[in-house]
Amino acid sequence: MQFAIEMGPGALVLVLLAAVVFGLVAQLVDNGQTVFGWMVDSFAFAIGAIVASEMITALRAVGPVWDGLAMLPAVFGGFVVGVVVELAYRLIGGGSHRSLHGPMSA
Repeated sequence: MQFAIEMGPGALVLVLLAAVVFGLVAQLVDNGQTVFGWMVDSFAFAIGAIVASEMITALRAVGPVWDGLAMLPAVFGGFVVGVVVELAYRLIGGGSHRSLHGPMSA
């Protein structure tokens, strides 16, 4: 068994753009309390999307495929891995990044 990524350069750019959008949305939901949180989430989304697109081949027959990228598995895999990493990032950071001991608290 040989593992080969069959995505073209256009699909890779699409995955990276979707990953950055996911990371920025996660940063907005998180109120931007951490500087690099969006990058962690973006990286997780990209890895999840690429792995799911290449490994879940059963959905290639029913879902759209563009430039070697299976769209449905990529979106699902990226979202699941991105959310799991975001939740783990929050838990490691002590729950929500919103602090009660910030400069505005009395």
